[in-house]
Amino acid sequence: MASVLSEIAVDCATPMLVAKFWCEALDFEVLEEEAGLVSIGSEAQGEHGLKLTFAQVPEAKSIKNRLHLDLRPQGSSQLEEVDRLLALGASYADVGQQEDESWIVMADPEGNEFCVLSSLE
Repeated sequence: MASVLSEIAVDCATPMLVAKFWCEALDFEVLEEEAGLVSIGSEAQGEHGLKLTFAQVPEAKSIKNRLHLDLRPQGSSQLEEVDRLLALGASYADVGQQEDESWIVMADPEGNEFCVLSSLE
């Protein structure tokens, strides 16, 4: 028997700010909210769908994430998706990647890195 990935937890200073960005980026919605904690996901996936939970912590982010999310655009090109994410509050990030990489490294509004892969189209 194996485990199932249920939730990815992200430390942050302002959980709702980061949650709103990721809701827009992934077409998720807020599922739970309490003081210092916001969980988002897709209601269509039901209670067993993958959730992202943003937890308020006192310390600031200080180094590159050891775990990050990779996004693959659906229905748009990689550059169109990058433009959409920039408009939502993302920024470009430099984690030492080479100029000829097929992915684009970005950061959410609190600096958590993620990658935008090329689309399958």
